[in-house]
Amino acid sequence: MLPRQQGNTGLGNISVPMHVLFNQAGRLCTRFNKAVKGSRVQQGFVQKLVSTIYGCSIPILYFHAMFFTKHFWCNSRFEPSATLGCPPISCFRNEANPDGFASTLDQARMYSTSAVSSTSTDDHFLMHLYSMQANAASSLIDSRLAMRNGFRVSTTTTSGLTLGEGDQSGLTESLDSGQGAMNLAAAAEKHGMDLFLTYTPNQKDHPGLCHLHIWKETKGWTTDLRYYHGYPSTHKKDYEDSFEMAYTHTLTRCWLEVRKLWIQFIIYSTSTKMGKVSIAFFRDEYQDCSGNLSHIHGLIGLHKGTMNDLEFKQFVCSLQANCVGDIVKPDEINSFIDNGLFKDRNDWATCKATAHKVLSHTVHNDRCLRRKDHTGIFEFDYVCRKLHPVFDSKTPLKDEFQDLPFTFTDPVLDNLQDVNLYSPPEPGEVKGTFRHRMLEPKRHIGVVHPGARENMSPVMGEHFAFTRSMQNMQVITGTNGVTRYVVKVRIISLLFY
Repeated sequence: MLPRQQGNTGLGNISVPMHVLFNQAGRLCTRFNKAVKGSRVQQGFVQKLVSTIYGCSIPILYFHAMFFTKHFWCNSRFEPSATLGCPPISCFRNEANPDGFASTLDQARMYSTSAVSSTSTDDHFLMHLYSMQANAASSLIDSRLAMRNGFRVSTTTTSGLTLGEGDQSGLTESLDSGQGAMNLAAAAEKHGMDLFLTYTPNQKDHPGLCHLHIWKETKGWTTDLRYYHGYPSTHKKDYEDSFEMAYTHTLTRCWLEVRKLWIQFIIYSTSTKMGKVSIAFFRDEYQDCSGNLSHIHGLIGLHKGTMNDLEFKQFVCSLQANCVGDIVKPDEINSFIDNGLFKDRNDWATCKATAHKVLSHTVHNDRCLRRKDHTGIFEFDYVCRKLHPVFDSKTPLKDEFQDLPFTFTDPVLDNLQDVNLYSPPEPGEVKGTFRHRMLEPKRHIGVVHPGARENMSPVMGEHFAFTRSMQNMQVITGTNGVTRYVVKVRIISLLFY
C-alpha cells in the first residue's frame, strides 16, 4: 500500500479498499480464462466485513464478532451479560468439533436460546446462523434439490438439517416424520380418540403472554431509554423496530413454555369437567400465510370409566359449547370464580365479549373457504368451510352425526367388494352398503340454542375461560374414522381409505 500523497508518510493517509485485495486474490481462480469478479453487493459485503482502520491490517479471524460487533465487542462496555468470546474462523468447516470447539450447531443453539443475550433477539444474526447450517447441509448435493424440497430436521447429521423428502409438503400440512404419522394411524385403530382440539394464542389475554403485550402497547420499555421522548421521529422509529424484533423472539420463547405447561395440564389434570385423559397426541403447526405464533392441534382420548357407549358419547358431547351463551352458564359462575377462572361476576361479561370477538367466524382466508359455484362472483362462489351450528343443523337442540360428503371411486368400490367390505346398491337404492364403520365417516354437530346467530368455533367452557383465545373443539367419538379428516396428516388416509 502506498500513501495517497507523495511526500506525506502519515498513517492517516494510507488507505486502500479491501475489496481490491480480495479481487486480486480472486484472480487466481479463473473460469474459461475469465477472472471471477464480485458484484457491487458482494464487494460491499466484504467492505463491511473487514477493518476500516487506516494503516492497520486485521485478519478475519473472528467472523461473528467482526460482522455482528453489537453483540460481541460493542455491548461488552454496557451490558454485563454481553458475549465476550467468539470462535475463530477455523471452526467454520464440516468437522463435528473443529479444534476442540463446540460444533457450529451447538453454537447456533446457544446463541438463539440464551434469553440474556442479544444474539437471541436479532433476526439478521439468527438468519445468518441458519444459513450456516443450510450451507453445511447442502454440501455435496445438487442445490436444485435443496431449493425444490427444502430441509427437514435431522438428529444424525452434524448440521442438524438434511434434505427434505420430495413427496412431503412443509411442516404446515404434514408431520415431519413419516414413521410418526404411521404410528399415529396405528394408534387410532387400537385407542379411539374422542376430541380434536386446536388452541391459538391471543397475545392480549392469554396467561403468560398478556404481560408482554401490555409492556409493548404501553411502551413501558421506553422508560429504560434516556432522552427517548426528545429524539426525532426517525430515531424513535429505529428504536421501535428494534424492540419489535426483540419482542417476537421473547414472545415465542414464552409461548413455547406456556403451551408446554398448558398441554401438561390437559393431559394430567383430573379436576376439570373433561376428567381423566387416557391417551393424547399434540403437535405445533406454523401456517405459511402468517408470521404469528404457532397454534396447537391435539387428539385426546378420555377415560370411559363405568359408562356404557351411549352414556360416554353423551358425556363427551356435553363438554362442547357452540354459542357464546353456552360457554359459561349462569349457574356455573360461582364455581368458575372459586377455581380462579373468573375474578368476579363482572368477568363473566368480559369473557362473553371476548368470545364473541375471537371465536366468531367473520374473517375468512383461502384456508377456510370452499367453492360452491362458478358464477364469477366471489360472494356466490365461495362459502366458509365452517358449518353454522344452527343453519346447517336439522335439529339444533340435539347432537347430530351427519355423513361426510365423501365419494369413493369405482376402482376403490370394486376392491372393497372383492374383500367383502362393500355391497353395491340394490334396485331402487341410491347408495350401497359398507360393512366397516371406518368406511362411513360422520361429522358431529353439537347442541346449540336455535336463536344463536354467531358462527362460533365450538369450545370447552373451562378452557376458554382460562385462555381467552381462539379455540376449536370437535367431538370425534362415534364419528367412524373422522380422525383422518381432522388430524391433518397425509398418511392417515392410507389406513382409513
